[in-house]
Amino acid sequence: MKFNQISIPFLSLISTALFVKADEFVGEKKDKGYCCFEGNISDCQCKYESVEEMNKEISPILKNLVETTFFRYYKVDLWKDCPFWTGGLVCTSERCSVPSVDDEKIPEEWKTESLSKVERSSIFGEFSMFSNCDYTSNEFCIFDEDSGGLRYVDLPTNPERYTGYQGESSARVWNSIYNENCFDVQNHLDDTCQEKRVYYKLISGLHASISTNVCYYWLDTKTGVWGPSIDCFIWKLGKFPERIENIYLNYAIYIRAINKISKYLNNYSYCNGNDEEDLKVSKLVKEVTNISKDYPFTFDETKFFNSPETKELLKDTKFKFRNITRIMDCVDCEKCRLWGKLQITGLGTALKILFNHDDVEYITLKRSEIVAFINGFAKLSTSINMINEFRELWRERDGEKGSSETRKDSPMDEYLINLAKKLSEKMNVVKDVIFDFCVKLNFVNENDKEFKDKIGIFLISFGSIIIGLFMQLLVLRKAFSTPSEIQNKVDTIDKKEKTDPQNKGKSVQSPKTDTKKSKKIN
Repeated sequence: MKFNQISIPFLSLISTALFVKADEFVGEKKDKGYCCFEGNISDCQCKYESVEEMNKEISPILKNLVETTFFRYYKVDLWKDCPFWTGGLVCTSERCSVPSVDDEKIPEEWKTESLSKVERSSIFGEFSMFSNCDYTSNEFCIFDEDSGGLRYVDLPTNPERYTGYQGESSARVWNSIYNENCFDVQNHLDDTCQEKRVYYKLISGLHASISTNVCYYWLDTKTGVWGPSIDCFIWKLGKFPERIENIYLNYAIYIRAINKISKYLNNYSYCNGNDEEDLKVSKLVKEVTNISKDYPFTFDETKFFNSPETKELLKDTKFKFRNITRIMDCVDCEKCRLWGKLQITGLGTALKILFNHDDVEYITLKRSEIVAFINGFAKLSTSINMINEFRELWRERDGEKGSSETRKDSPMDEYLINLAKKLSEKMNVVKDVIFDFCVKLNFVNENDKEFKDKIGIFLISFGSIIIGLFMQLLVLRKAFSTPSEIQNKVDTIDKKEKTDPQNKGKSVQSPKTDTKKSKKIN
């Protein structure tokens, strides 16, 4: 077949495929299978690839950080009564219990009366003490600070894992959280405001992270062997890719919060009862904050709660979140209650940092908040690492050798993807030029990232239309050839048949004869 007979359909196919591939890199996400995605994470200014890249750097630092004295010992009351329904800690399994830390392991400085006070720090490291209460209007959490059952527990020696706690008691807790404290938006997320939608996604991401840890540290009750359960992962997360995305969204929220109070964290006095370890903790914290600065902002909190209506919504959001912190006292498993209380406090601290309307340079944080904040972030970090391992296990179970051979793109796909990436880079340059021009003309605010995204969408749409029209013109031009051109082509074919020596002596059979022969063959 001659090139001019296939060139137009081929170019049409290329143009269509190119913009399909480009769409995966501009404003959309690409599903690579096995809960592995590329592209933008919904409701934040971050991509899956960026989170993966950041986590590779931060994960080993966090692992060392949460094993230090300051971050490993968490003060909590695990014996509070449930404020919403009658019950108690009914899990009698040894896997549910959490022992207290021996008193001699706790630094003397922590035992002083000042521990029940609030430490306030400026970015210059100046501290002062204020009276404490359970919570203020600025808080997302209700704390255990004045509880009579407070005790220190060692977090690394009590890892979050399968305890056997499930069934009606567990379902009652999560149903109360989702049905009564998530604005009832789970069935119509796309139609609700972004504040309620992101709030729901954060709670879902917290739940998904907990499930990831339970599935990873799973006990086979038949063999007594601990190890990752791929069936548990697929059942709880693999069939729900939005839950995976919500874990990544939580990660983006934490990174933004760390970036926002990096000066505060860098100047905080991390007392471990040992000068050498104090310096070690400060160094590790600075490594984490420095990495958070190496990447663009992952989340734009200025888009939220900035109208008169949504400012009132912020009060409702804090109220519902405080309710969730109280619901954690209704968990009937002691170890599950520990990690639930810690992680909800960590997430509440991140939200407090982002949506605190006071000057962030003078934000107030308790030691328990900082410990929960860093440990909560560390749990998300390990959850992402666990998800990567589950992906490999899933592939292996499906008979594939590993991630390097998973769903390999064809050479044409690779070519189109590379072409789409180059197109995306060029388009970003054009988008920046147009946006800067609009800013200079005072058409738009320089911080209006949403308008910038709309420019990108317009460029893709405009480019698709232009290429589509161009290809249509070529097709129409080919289809509507003049009669003289068609006759010339027919004459050329006739001449070739007459002059071709292979055709000499051959008679042309009639259609009737051909039909008979075909009948005999049949």
